[in-house]
Amino acid sequence: MAELKAAVGMSRKWDAYEAGREVARDTLDRLGKKPDFFLLFCTIHYRDHGGFKKFLKGIWEVLPEGTSLVGGTVTGFINPRGCFTRGASALAVSYPNMDVALGCGEDCKREPAKAAESCAKTIKGCLAKSKYKNRFLFNIISGPVTLKIPGLGREDEIFEEITKKLPDYKMILGTSMDNKGFTNYQFLQDKVLTNSVIALGLRTDLDIGVCTTHGTKRSDIKFEITKLSREGHIIQEINNKPAAPELYRLLNWPKSFLNNKYRILYYPLELKRHGKEVPTVIALILDDFIVTPYKVESGEVWVLRVSGKNLLDAMKDNLKSFDKMQPEFGLFSTCITILQTFGHHMNIIKKNMLDYFKDKAFLMIFCAGQGTYSPEEGITYANMSYNTAMFGHKV
Repeated sequence: MAELKAAVGMSRKWDAYEAGREVARDTLDRLGKKPDFFLLFCTIHYRDHGGFKKFLKGIWEVLPEGTSLVGGTVTGFINPRGCFTRGASALAVSYPNMDVALGCGEDCKREPAKAAESCAKTIKGCLAKSKYKNRFLFNIISGPVTLKIPGLGREDEIFEEITKKLPDYKMILGTSMDNKGFTNYQFLQDKVLTNSVIALGLRTDLDIGVCTTHGTKRSDIKFEITKLSREGHIIQEINNKPAAPELYRLLNWPKSFLNNKYRILYYPLELKRHGKEVPTVIALILDDFIVTPYKVESGEVWVLRVSGKNLLDAMKDNLKSFDKMQPEFGLFSTCITILQTFGHHMNIIKKNMLDYFKDKAFLMIFCAGQGTYSPEEGITYANMSYNTAMFGHKV
């Protein structure tokens, strides 16, 4: 059996350049050889402590030339050493039975279909002659920008388009963002991008599994979406009445109650997409309108509830879905609202991951939009969710 090496490194230094050097050196020291790909994530802090160009300069002073690198800004991460909302972390993998390709599409919020096509076309062309049958794609898409409407999302549209272009790939999606939804950045080799979709494509003989779980439960409140605008991003009416006032009435809340943006997040809505019931958060209350981070459709909707216990159970269920696989490494994209819910109790999630992976590498990133796709299960795009890509060998 060919030797596979995977390692996770990190840095907590404040200076962007020094953090770049440290996260690269720490990862390579743990890997012990040249990586085939390098997934790099950091929090927004480095923008104001030297900048992301300096951050990548530090990375490439250490990283071997020719390594495939993608990544971006996230709100936090979990790796085998802990849970962090400031710093940088990377997952590097070296494996001979694997071909790697990188793709990119720019201006993704204005032209999502064109960006998705450009990204997918590159991946498909570069890996067309690979002899390995198992295919995987990790998508990193520019996340919501709160001050731009309808530019709150569109990652769901991009993700759906990519699955159409590469239907035989298993996929995971994570959106890059800061901790307030004002801006975000994507990394591709030594470039710092915004408003882009980038992807890491693999063909390999490793077994690959993907899974989405969420911990939301139906409340006893439901309503009907009766009017939408902005391509389905804004709910104007529910039950044939102005949306926000009717929601306040159904929840028996004063209008001021929803002015707290974090409180809004804990009452997501259940929508039916691609034959699956999935949760979406309310991104914003704008006068009488309800703004959602991705497209919604008219019809019946349930208000959901969230608890720490249910979120923990969803994580356990996610890992149980891979009981028939011996893991070599794992990659997770998880909703920022889960991080906000658990707060300093996030170590509970880390402990469950350590119990599952033992001494194997894993990295969980916290972002705004998440999803998975497989040819067998189709596409799932959901907020408040855990999304996993597991690599290993079936047992």
